[in-house]
Amino acid sequence: MKHRKHRRDGGSSPFVDPEFAESLEAGRDDSRRRKGDHKTQQLCRQAQRALNLALSGECGDDVLTDLFVAEVTPAPGSGHLLAHVIVPAGLSVSDVLARLHRAAPLLREEVAMAVTRKRAPELSFLPVTPDGGGGRE
Repeated sequence: MKHRKHRRDGGSSPFVDPEFAESLEAGRDDSRRRKGDHKTQQLCRQAQRALNLALSGECGDDVLTDLFVAEVTPAPGSGHLLAHVIVPAGLSVSDVLARLHRAAPLLREEVAMAVTRKRAPELSFLPVTPDGGGGRE
């Protein structure tokens, strides 16, 4: 009895429709991409929760307790996240950014404890005013 080896070199078989085989391969790539996107979104949600908890009292800065992280998105690069921080009216955006910069190591540590990753992601902060603008300097 002879055993046939499956061709992995892309050779065509007279019994397989090439368009059907191609669509199967494309489906695998989409599935991998969706799974990766799902994991990235999961990481962003976990980071958002951790940042909001940390800002609510862990960082020990009265100005930062007034902040709220509305959204966390992946920044360019796999290990970097961008936190969209709502800056209440009456606070200086530059002052808030300086305080966030000083608190960044603690905030990153809080995120690291909340997520399951080999390395904690780097954090960047994007100030957003409640009306959706960039805030006042």
